[in-house]
Amino acid sequence: MNNEYLNKKLEFIDLREKFINELIISNDSDYLIFLEKLSKDMQFIISQNINTKVSIIFFNSKSKQDVANYNLNFNLLKNSRLELNIANLSSFDVNEKININLLDENSGVELYCATIINKEFDKKTLLNVEHKAKNTYSNIKAYYVLKDTSKGFVRCISNITKGSSGSEAHQELRLLILDENAKANSDPVLLIDENDIIASHANAIGMLDPDQVFYLLSRGLDENTAQELIINGYFEPIFSTVIDENYRILLWDVLKDMI
Repeated sequence: MNNEYLNKKLEFIDLREKFINELIISNDSDYLIFLEKLSKDMQFIISQNINTKVSIIFFNSKSKQDVANYNLNFNLLKNSRLELNIANLSSFDVNEKININLLDENSGVELYCATIINKEFDKKTLLNVEHKAKNTYSNIKAYYVLKDTSKGFVRCISNITKGSSGSEAHQELRLLILDENAKANSDPVLLIDENDIIASHANAIGMLDPDQVFYLLSRGLDENTAQELIINGYFEPIFSTVIDENYRILLWDVLKDMI
């Protein structure tokens, strides 16, 4: 963890028992947000010249919930930078849309999201990034882990509109299937209406890498521990942003129970 992060103020917002529909970020504080069930839309506004990190953790709901339908909307103003981390540890069906609007020049986002799905649950994610000004930047990384008979689908759309010259958009989608009855699909989409841009995407769906598993087994780990270690690697970049040790332990325990 770098000194810049340690020196920044961390705002903790626990929304597991309450709800706010809008958060305006107008200083360089970082935010840790806990959510459970969510059936409404949330708006985030990143003010001009702000550089912030927002980590959102979805927990399992204590109350029965058939399916969660929601939009998370992020609007970035001029010269703003957002490092967005989202971990979904919920145990219910999910239909989510994460919309990121790069509204003004020199705004940019780094998005890292990790989702685990077990049992028979079905999670669908739409990641939509709109480049609406010059010199905007997006780098999207989405990781899914599927177990049992679960289903997962992620579509990532990067839309560089006319007039957004000098912009850059990158995507990386990786879906890891742990059981043969789990089903995964993904759809990376680049929409480009401007010439002077940089764009790329990577997409992979598959089982655990046997060479990686073999290496861990050769180091003395059993198969279950090796699998757990690999899965932990997807979530570690998010959990490591949680400074409070008690919360970090809680997150690892929740993830372990789902594995």
